[in-house]
Formats: sequence, C-alpha cells, structure tokens
Amino acid sequence: MRAFPPIAYLARDVAPSRVSRFFLICYLLVILVVSFYPFSGWRFTGEPVLAFYTYPLPYYFTLFDNLVNVLAYVPVGVGVGLTVRKRGISWLVAAVAGALLSGAVEFIQQFIPGRIASNLDILSNGFGALLGGLLALLLSSRSWQRRWQVYRYSHMREGTAVEWGVVWLGLWFVTQFDPTVPFLGVVVEARGLPQPFDSPIANAELFLHLLEAGGMMLQMVGVALFVATLMRHPREVPAAIRITLLTALVVKLAFAGMLLQPAQFFAWVNRNVVIGGVAGSVLLWGLWRLQWRWRALCGVLALAAAAAVSWIWPLSPQLSATLPLFRWHYGHLMHFSGLAAVIGDIWPYGAIIILLCLVLRRGGHGDHW
Repeated sequence: MRAFPPIAYLARDVAPSRVSRFFLICYLLVILVVSFYPFSGWRFTGEPVLAFYTYPLPYYFTLFDNLVNVLAYVPVGVGVGLTVRKRGISWLVAAVAGALLSGAVEFIQQFIPGRIASNLDILSNGFGALLGGLLALLLSSRSWQRRWQVYRYSHMREGTAVEWGVVWLGLWFVTQFDPTVPFLGVVVEARGLPQPFDSPIANAELFLHLLEAGGMMLQMVGVALFVATLMRHPREVPAAIRITLLTALVVKLAFAGMLLQPAQFFAWVNRNVVIGGVAGSVLLWGLWRLQWRWRALCGVLALAAAAAVSWIWPLSPQLSATLPLFRWHYGHLMHFSGLAAVIGDIWPYGAIIILLCLVLRRGGHGDHW
C-alpha cells in the first residue's frame, strides 16, 4: 500500500528547501581548503602561468589519484545540478561549473609549494562534476523531492537556520578525517620530543589529561545538543544523537584503517577519550530532556567551552612524530589532516551562530532567522 504524506503536511504551504544551495556552499569550502592548504609559502616560479592548460596530458597515470579527483567533484556536480532550476541543462551546467572551478583551482595551485597544476586533474574533476550533475537529475525528481520535504517536515524543526544546521552537521563529520586526533577530541596528543609548557596546577600530566577528557566531553555534548535542537519531536532526539555519533565513529574507523599503519589502528582512542565519553553520556542523559531553547543554549556553552579547551591546550602538532603512524605518503596525509584541522577550527563557531539564530528567532515556526 502506498504511503501518503502526513495530513498536516498536505494542509499547509511548506517552504521550498534550500539544502542543496547550502550544501554547495559548504562543499566549496571543503574543496578550497583541500586545494590550498596550508595557505603559506606562495611563490612564482617564472613559468608561463597559462601554459599548463595546453600541455600534453601527463605520461603517468595513477588510478587512485585520478579516481579521487573524479569522486571529489561529484558532490560539486550534485550541488550545482540541484541548484539549477532547468533540469534539461542542469547536468551540463554542473559539468561546466565543475571544470571552471577546477581550472581556477589548478591555476592557483601552481603558486603553492608541493602542488602541480595539471590539465588531467581538470578533466577528471569535470568528469566527476558531470556524474554529479546526472545524479542530480535523479535527486531532483518529484518523488525524491517529496520524500525529502515530507521527512524534513515530519522530523526536523522548521526554518532556514535548521536547514543550515543539517548541512553544517554534515560538514562536522569531516573533522573525523584525521585518525591521529582523538575521537570527538579538540586537542592534539603529545607525541615526539617533550614540549615545555606552564601548568596552572602542580601536576602537569593531570592538567593535560583533564583537558583531553574535558575536550572530548564538551565536544560530544555540544554536537549532541546541536543535533537535538534540530529535531522536531523530543522522542526522536536519542536516536538522532546515537546515529550521529555512530556515523562519526564509522568515519573515524574508516580513515584509521585507510591511513594508519595496522599497528596504530586505535591511535585515536585512549583512556582520556573513554572517560570523556562516559562523562558526556551522563550529562546528555539529563540535558536532552530540556526544553529545546535551553538545549540550544547548553549546546552553545558546550561548544564555546570546547573551543576554549583547544585554545588552552599547550602542545602543538609535531609532524615528524606522527608520520610513522601513517602508511600513506605525505601529500595525502597533509590533505586529510589539514582539512580536518581547518574545519575543526571553524565548525564550532558556525554551530554556535546557528544555535543562537534558532534561539533568538521570533515565533516558533517561522521560515526565517
């Protein structure tokens, strides 16, 4: 028997979804971070800056690298294809937009040390955007659009800020791409040579343990309350939190298995992470029951405190000490670790802004901030 949308959904004018537009903006941020990290050491080699566009295709072909280049631009094609209203040409616009974006990125990369401007990458990226544009044709069909609208109305709170929150939550999973950073952690573990620092308490080791466990607890509580604030019905909050945290755990496990040496598979978990997780679970047991505006405010406080922990943390990453943990070469390590670090730095502030917009907006069901 065919399922019909809820009567309440059919009885009112539901605002069009802007998720595809917000997704495209956030994914462009990911592309730019990956492409230009570490944002330093820029130089001009003296070579003609446009010559690489017409070079013969490289004689070498690395299947993995080219596959990554194709897959990386599939979401770009999906975002552009869903944003363009004319379905007949949306796939073509997506392919052209992806190729133009890649051409601009490759042009800038010739001024970044360690990067090589490649016309083959432009072709691979453009093909990935084309695939994404074709996928967008399926996702933009009436049946898929209705499924999303019904799901959004049935399970999520209303408003533009909530849709921003859904996309911003998706961006948070990128912070788990670096398997050397503790799960849900906001600090970098001490590895390699000792780094002197001033401790506010006599036991400096205990100070580090408290920061690491506290950062894990606060990040867990902040993200969980962020998810809880987006949900329409309180009864669905525990399941939404569990799914979010389990998905993040799967992402962490996947990148640990892909990037780390087999003996270092669990480098991202330790006693402090476990203690912080248990403490965060105890706090959440009571906090998720609060009225949703109070949940949002508690989430703001937890995320702000987690950001403060990352400021206070006195140790800095030592690449020479972490390299032996990996089995991939430096380029991939730099890309994934840099992306996770940059997104991890900016994500709490975006989440705080979204939560405050939800709390401060007028009325309970408006579609605007």
